[in-house]
Amino acid sequence: MERDSTGRRLTRRHLIATAGVSCLGLGAGCSAIRPGGENGNESGNGNETDGTGDETDSEDVPTIDGGAVVFVYDDGPMADYETAFPVHQEFDAPASTGIVTEWMGRQDFDGSDWMTVEHLDELESAGWEIMSHTTSHTALGEFELVEDATADDTRIYPEERNHGFNHGNEIEITDGDTSVRRTVVNSNTDGTGGYLELDEALGESFSAGEAVERYPDDVMGEFLETSKNTLEDHGLTVDTLLAPYDVVDEWAIEHAKEYYDGIANVNPDSMHNDRDAFDPFDTHRTYFVEFTNQETIETELDRVARQENIAILGAHTFKEEVTADRIRETLEWIDELGLQVVTFRDAIRATSE
Repeated sequence: MERDSTGRRLTRRHLIATAGVSCLGLGAGCSAIRPGGENGNESGNGNETDGTGDETDSEDVPTIDGGAVVFVYDDGPMADYETAFPVHQEFDAPASTGIVTEWMGRQDFDGSDWMTVEHLDELESAGWEIMSHTTSHTALGEFELVEDATADDTRIYPEERNHGFNHGNEIEITDGDTSVRRTVVNSNTDGTGGYLELDEALGESFSAGEAVERYPDDVMGEFLETSKNTLEDHGLTVDTLLAPYDVVDEWAIEHAKEYYDGIANVNPDSMHNDRDAFDPFDTHRTYFVEFTNQETIETELDRVARQENIAILGAHTFKEEVTADRIRETLEWIDELGLQVVTFRDAIRATSE
């Protein structure tokens, strides 16, 4: 690796800039994939502004010529750093990682160790994007009640019990006319179905199919804003969200828009996103190792290349099947197809005009 006069390593971007050659749209977090290189992420002296009014370097506003791929890893385990990061470095390919802020730096928690701020800083310096994944991995959507609830009930039955995975949080039960707030103290299943146990009786009656349970406005704000602020207080740049459990609906989008420029996994049904009509709040992401096979992923990436789409791929690197070899195989195929690899942030920026 070449170095400048100060001894600092020169990345490919610095080498291009030094030679006076156009970067061809290659900014930090946006690279044409080439094995063996490294990413730089320093900005120049431009003074354009991004959507928040902050100054940005025009050189760092990426372009996407043809198809592109966004890798978005979940949760922030050490395997992102130890398994995925070295393979991405082989190809000079960035990625985005969604961080649960209350899990940062924890060891032997939920079967994994979790990245520290120092790890995240190294990833960001290498061109990776740090995303919010909420404070404590909480589902952000509404869930309809599937059983009637009476005023005396302390137990409700939503269509999913995701809000029972984090005890101690307040939820709102509402049918649009009547609303009550209660704290979730337990969750399990019984002969009726999955339930949330509340700290006290509802005091009001709600009909199945007409009422929902959800986190109220102020609790949503706490999950979304606190996560962003925590990461930014450590000097990281955070302007996008990865929604826990792939749960996204209008309630989640409405609140996320107050703090973020996009959500990477609004529709967990496909990798394909129309480059010319890219909507950061109507994205499509699919897993590229879990729940699928390499042949299927390569076939879908072929389509991305033909149609010049933007693919968003996800993975949980702490899972046994998400290996360095599988990540490498996918990056090799992307390289063969001539697809760019960009961060989610840069996919938004490249398609914003």
